[in-house]
Amino acid sequence: MAPSIEVSYPAAAASDLLSSTNLPKSTINLEILEIPPETDHDDSSSSSDLTLDHDPLATERSRLRQHLGLDSAHSPQTQPLFFVERVPDTNTASVSCNLPGCTAGINPGALRLALNPGMGGEAWFRSSSDYYHISCFERLADFTQSAYLNRLVPLTRNTFKLRGLKASSVSDGSYLLPGGVERLILEWKVRRGMEIDKRDGVFNPSYYELDPSVRALLYEAGSRGYWPTGRPAGLDMFEYYTLARTVAVNEVGKGNEEWNLFDAFLDDKDECGGRHDLSEMLGRWDRGMVLASAAEKKDLEAQDVLSTIAIRAIKRLSTVPVPQVGYNRIWS
Repeated sequence: MAPSIEVSYPAAAASDLLSSTNLPKSTINLEILEIPPETDHDDSSSSSDLTLDHDPLATERSRLRQHLGLDSAHSPQTQPLFFVERVPDTNTASVSCNLPGCTAGINPGALRLALNPGMGGEAWFRSSSDYYHISCFERLADFTQSAYLNRLVPLTRNTFKLRGLKASSVSDGSYLLPGGVERLILEWKVRRGMEIDKRDGVFNPSYYELDPSVRALLYEAGSRGYWPTGRPAGLDMFEYYTLARTVAVNEVGKGNEEWNLFDAFLDDKDECGGRHDLSEMLGRWDRGMVLASAAEKKDLEAQDVLSTIAIRAIKRLSTVPVPQVGYNRIWS
């Protein structure tokens, strides 16, 4: 089996997680302050009655569009990307969120969005990043628009180099996402992209077609009916086993019982949905992991909420697949 690292999550009382109305949600304190207008002191009679409302979020949205080159005929030399990643557990303090007015930190081990390269300064290279709570960044980037959606990248064993990170920085699982989060974001992005294309009248089914062996690996692995026909061309042995086992979206139980990651955590919508769909989906996953951890510790209330097969699947998908380096590498 492909190497992976288990991520530990603190147990919570299952009684607090039994219903959607009681599910704990991350509280982000936003204090969007009014920026006072500049005053011309030479004309106090006319300026004293002048009040201008400045919206810091509108300013940040405009800055982001400029940063992405959306309002310019010239694209940035280094295309900014939106990486969903975990704050390294080695951090000793929370990381500040770059959204104006957000006073809540992003804790070690939590998910965050890294805008890379960042908007601050003149450093247009991959070592520069701005960090946000995912729900905060959704206030700036509209993921119902392809110009933003196409830049969304889950940080995994396959994408860490795009972020400018070295293998030594992620070999212990730092920054990388659990397998379940990786698969959820990629599937959410595909479905959202199809919805946008249909809305905009540019949907082309062939764009989303996959080789039958690849589609079976991505959507049927782990199920009772999955019968591998061989490793798809161009896929090395390490990635093949990772997809077939570690991050497989299906889990089988006794009898005909089966569990599917997408059915459990993705909304089945026929439209582009809301602005905060991404963070809400990841919030459901996070609460599912807390419940699974509590159930594994014999919390009877948590065991009533999640089935045995769901607990086993979530625990497997909570591990972080790490890249293979050195002597541990499995060659194709």
